[in-house]
Parts: sequence; C-alpha cells; structure tokens
Amino acid sequence: MKKNTKKIIIVGAVTLLLGGGALAAHKPEGGDERVSPDGDDGKAITIDPVVVQNMGVRVAKVEHGPIFRHVRTIGEVVVAEDEVSVVNLRFSGWIEKIFVDETGQEIKKGQALFAVYSPELVTAQEEYLLAVRADGSESLLARSTARRLELWGIGPRYLRRIVKKGKASRNITITSPRSGYVLHKNVVEGARVQAGEDLYRIGNLDRIWVNAEIYEHDAAWVSVGQKATMELSFQGGKTWDGTVSYVYPTLNLRTRTLTIRLEFENDGLNLKPGMLATVRIETRSKDHATTVPTEAVLHSGERRLVFLVKGYGKYEPRDVVTGLVADNNRTEIIEGLTSGTEVVVSGQFLLDSESQLQEAVQKLLAARLQVKKGHAEKEEQVETKTQTAMTYWTCPMHPEVVQEHPGTCGQCGMDLVEKKL
Repeated sequence: MKKNTKKIIIVGAVTLLLGGGALAAHKPEGGDERVSPDGDDGKAITIDPVVVQNMGVRVAKVEHGPIFRHVRTIGEVVVAEDEVSVVNLRFSGWIEKIFVDETGQEIKKGQALFAVYSPELVTAQEEYLLAVRADGSESLLARSTARRLELWGIGPRYLRRIVKKGKASRNITITSPRSGYVLHKNVVEGARVQAGEDLYRIGNLDRIWVNAEIYEHDAAWVSVGQKATMELSFQGGKTWDGTVSYVYPTLNLRTRTLTIRLEFENDGLNLKPGMLATVRIETRSKDHATTVPTEAVLHSGERRLVFLVKGYGKYEPRDVVTGLVADNNRTEIIEGLTSGTEVVVSGQFLLDSESQLQEAVQKLLAARLQVKKGHAEKEEQVETKTQTAMTYWTCPMHPEVVQEHPGTCGQCGMDLVEKKL
C-alpha cells in the first residue's frame, strides 16, 4: 500500500505542474513508461480544445503514392563545341577575293570562302611541276614536293589539276569544312594574312548546348542521361525536351555551384546562342513512397520529428527517418510512420516546445523525489513535501532548460525565469 501511494503522488505532482496551463502530461495509470493500449509510448500530451483552435492546429494524413523531384535553374544557350570549325591558313598570303563576306551567313560544306595568293605556295607548285616533268609523278623529288603541298592543305585533286594545266595557279580557293553559319569573320578583301591566323569560325546550330549552374546541395542528384526541359522567358508555355550530357568534375569555389551541360535539338533555329532559359531537370522519382506534407516535419539538429494525432486534443511526438523532399510539398518517410496516420502540419512548434518542457520538468521531479525517497521518515512527510509548492527556473526561449537555481541559459545567455509548481 505504501508503494502504490508514492506512485500516485508522482503523477499528481506532474499533473499539478502542467495542469495549470494549456497542456498536461498524459501517462498510463501507474506512472510508468510502458506503451499504452492505444499505441503511444507514454509521451503523448493533451491540449484543451479551445487552445487547439487558438493555436491553429491543422492535421493531414500520411499518404502512399508516387513522388518526384526536379532541380530548377537558369541556363545559357551556347554553340555546341563539337559542332564548331575554325578556318585558317598554314601559309601566309593576301586575300584576293571573298565569296562569303557576312557574319551569320548560312553556308554548306565545300562552299568557297575566299581566294588567297601566296608567293611561297606558287613556288612550291612550280617545284612540283619541274619534278614531275623531269622524273615523273612517282619520283622521290616529286613525292617530296607533293608531300609539302599536302601538309599545307593542298590535296591530290588540286595537284592533278595543276599538272593537267601545266602551270602553277596564282591563287587557291579555300572552302568551308562543314555546313552551318558564320559565327565569326576576321578577314577582308585585300588583307594580308599570317599562317595560323583564324579567319572564319563556322558552327552548326541544329543541335545546341545549354550550360547551367546548380547549387552544391543539388549536385549529388544530377547525373548524365537525366531528362530535362527548357523554357524561354519570351515564349512562356513552350518547352524543349533534352538530356543532361555532361556534369563538370569541379566546383566553382566562388559561387559554390557546379556547371552542367544539357543538349537540345534546335529545329527551326528558335534557340539562339546567348539566350537565357529556365531549365528543369528531373533528378529523381519514386512510384511508391510513404509521404507527409513537408511542413509536418520538424528539423531539430540530427532529429526529424513529427506529431501524431492520437485522439481529439491528444498528440504524440515521433522520430522519423526522412528521404526525398519532393516538388509537390511532400517529404518521403522511410521509417517511423504508416499510411493513413494523421500528423500535425501547423502549430507543431508549440507542441514541441511544451513537449520539451514536460520532459525537462519530469527529469527534475524524478531527481528530487529520488533524493527525498532516501531521507523520508514517514509517508505523511513525503506526501506533504511533494504537494508543497516547488520553485524552478527555465529559459523562455529554450523551455527544455530547467534547473533548481537562478542563472542564465547556456544556449542563448538569457536570464532564467522563475516558475512555481
């Protein structure tokens, strides 16, 4: 009889401490921490219905279904590097005639660009003709001079032509190495050009690249082959489908972003280099996942916490393991919840504060009662002391900080506020 009376006294002390406010501790009969018949772990708290309404507590059900996540960023349209060719000469000379004289002009592979006169090229042609006339085209000297011309970009077809004509050509016509558009032109008629100087830059725009920057925390989710969509600011509603073709191996230390490359088909040439576009990358999706509204999950250091609805005005904190945070404001729950359960999605911060206060006060009471238990001489004295008003100090910003003496909060430095039981 004496043992049971002490258990009742402990429960009464906790109820007296929290019963004066909106929240009260809910414990199974007998005061122990065993799981109660309705499935909670003895940490559930109850709230007065009026306070529930004032706090704006809203609830939602745990659902099971598909989820997806996209990474959204801004990208710049650029010419694909593998679709660009540069035209230059391996010898010096003068431009005598230009056939393609406008930047942006569309050209075909093999189309004439300009005609160039080079004294050293004329000399090499005459040496080749002399060798052919003296010893034939298969002689060592003829092959040597032909090889010299070939290294300058003069092919066998041109050599057969000058042999047939019997004289060296004053100039030679340079043609385009690919089909596309003139992206850059650095030559005018009559100008002298040096060997190795870039004269034309030609690019094919049927397939373009988009370079985009993603934040460091999204880098792990993006990989080659993922689908992507792109939308231009001046063509809202119209999208282009493409893929992630490359993820650069280094991070930009200044912006803490990672550059990725996407490829898109450019039918109709609507995508022009230099344009900015909004890019969405489908990084990850799941067809079957247990999810809750993202706002239902409280992040407290290493813990992820949700509050379960255990009945009208009754709530229980539950640790969960979270996974993918989806685009539709849903968070995947890997462990801790089952579908159909109701969780709190608004007002849970106040519930968490009161739950921490309850836990801290219970620890303080347990410590005091343990000391009193060793020194109590009579059951009546223990009962009288337990029911006497007890003073403790707590932080108004961190209710989990509770101590028996005045002082300051170790987390924020505020003065502790006196409370009475």
